[in-house]
Amino acid sequence: MLTAETVLVRADHCLTSELDTELVMMDAERGSYFSLNAVGREIWNRLDQPVKIGDLCTSLGQSYDAPPEVIARDVLTLLEAMVRENLVKIAA
Repeated sequence: MLTAETVLVRADHCLTSELDTELVMMDAERGSYFSLNAVGREIWNRLDQPVKIGDLCTSLGQSYDAPPEVIARDVLTLLEAMVRENLVKIAA
């Protein structure tokens, strides 16, 4: 289970390509494709270095006009899916 203290980073095996405001991703190990909208793309970009989920949510809160609990819920939902799909990993 992910928490605000969990540190995540991108997985090394993902290939990405920008398409308008979206980011298209391919898991090179599985051959699966994924796409992220503009906000998801920004989250992906911020995961280029290990980051605590709580810090990520705080920085997104400075960029987006939404209540902190909504940002946290939406970010956790996305990150949990990305962990399940091996697109991001828990950093040591």
